Amino acid sequence: MAGRMPTKEPWKTYASWSRTYESPIISFRVYNTTLIVLSSVQAIQDMLERRQDIYSERPRNTMYNDICGRGKTIFNVDASSTRHKMYRKMLGKGLGPRGGRAGNGAKVIRGYTPLIEREARRLAESLISMSRGHGEGIVDDFIPLVQRSAVAVILGIAFGYTVQGDSDPFIKVSEEASKISGYAMAPGRWMVDYVPLLRYVPAWMLGAGWKRQGLIWRERLHHLADVPHLWAKNQIETGNYEESFTSRLLRPDPETGVDGVQVGPEQEELVKWCAGGLYAGASDTTVSAIVSFILLMALYPEVQCRAREEVLAHLPAGDDDDSTDLAFIHRLPYLNAVMQEVLRYAPVGNLALPHRVSQEDEYGGLRIPQNATVIANVWAIFHNETLYPNPHSFWPERFLGSNAESNAASIKSSVPQPDPRRWAFGFGKRVCPGMYFAETTMLYAFFHILATCEMSLPPSLSARPEVEFTTGITSHIKPFPVVVQPLRKFR
Repeated sequence: MAGRMPTKEPWKTYASWSRTYESPIISFRVYNTTLIVLSSVQAIQDMLERRQDIYSERPRNTMYNDICGRGKTIFNVDASSTRHKMYRKMLGKGLGPRGGRAGNGAKVIRGYTPLIEREARRLAESLISMSRGHGEGIVDDFIPLVQRSAVAVILGIAFGYTVQGDSDPFIKVSEEASKISGYAMAPGRWMVDYVPLLRYVPAWMLGAGWKRQGLIWRERLHHLADVPHLWAKNQIETGNYEESFTSRLLRPDPETGVDGVQVGPEQEELVKWCAGGLYAGASDTTVSAIVSFILLMALYPEVQCRAREEVLAHLPAGDDDDSTDLAFIHRLPYLNAVMQEVLRYAPVGNLALPHRVSQEDEYGGLRIPQNATVIANVWAIFHNETLYPNPHSFWPERFLGSNAESNAASIKSSVPQPDPRRWAFGFGKRVCPGMYFAETTMLYAFFHILATCEMSLPPSLSARPEVEFTTGITSHIKPFPVVVQPLRKFR
């Protein structure tokens, strides 16, 4: 199958195979690895949720985990391991679980909202500044602005670090680590991922250039992971630090969860890997969602108009008021519906991160071999016409019910359609512990962009852009030129 694997938008190919073979479960082999793709809610819930005890491990990525030494990241450790349980516990304390929306989760995130809101405002201002430097206000390379904003938020939350500008050294560190990780985890690129015994090949051997490169990356990734951690640790030791995920867990204080005992090397290593997981993973998710949001607002001006009306009607009193209440922003019905529709229409992960089944299983008369890689096709769920009528239409009203109707899409809904957040943030023991943080970051960005910017398609475009998606671990709509103009009151 290796030569027939789709390289562009594979989720669509898998959904097509599922329809062709009239089965929500398809299976194929790539070299010696069995891959199983699930394209129905029922199969995903039965296998990844109800049988999560055996379906929550990760496939072994030998190049990245072993050669590059990244096997201890929260994304890669086995869910059954003690380390994974400790990571989840730490992340729960540092970010708050989704289940704690009205309790501990909201309480923890509330401490970070000034940072999240400040960076959301800066992003909106940066979009306007960029548009002023281009003819007709056209912005065609705004992704670096979104990336900088997302990295600034996560650096502040993970380490208490304040980004000083686009050339900030910590941003360069983040970019380099992300680039190396992308190369090392590229599907199908490294034979050692399919023949793990190759990891024992000596680096000096002819033809082992891949291993020499991996060992270089190993040293570089180790250094890049140490940079923010050592900076945060030094700030904490001097007493000159901002409260952060790292300080909560490293500072000897009963309220931070270390029971007033000085943190030892083993505990510190866990904190470093945990914070590094935030650093590496959270920014990509929010970048993808915010990029897709900006492009969709330009494509769907009627949605943008309605969302802006709601935002402007609830702006805080006074232009200099820096606070939009956390509970308030999560209660704006149309803004939250827009976020849900962005997650459904343009999933940040069209294919969920792969799971590995730890023992042989049987489902629906099908044999599931031990160590098979199991992938949830999130795109197929979000474009299932039974769950989401007219799924290729961007229509936030589908989540509001109350006889919401779309003349353009010729659809009507009296009952809210399923909340896509049920499937957008992972499954079973691999559910993202930072869901509430991600949602909050998205909502603040959407709120302030809508409050200050008006997005539209350039008049010079000869045709409406076709919506296509980038292919990778995370995904967003492929960019096209957008006109960004400041609203009248902000000009």
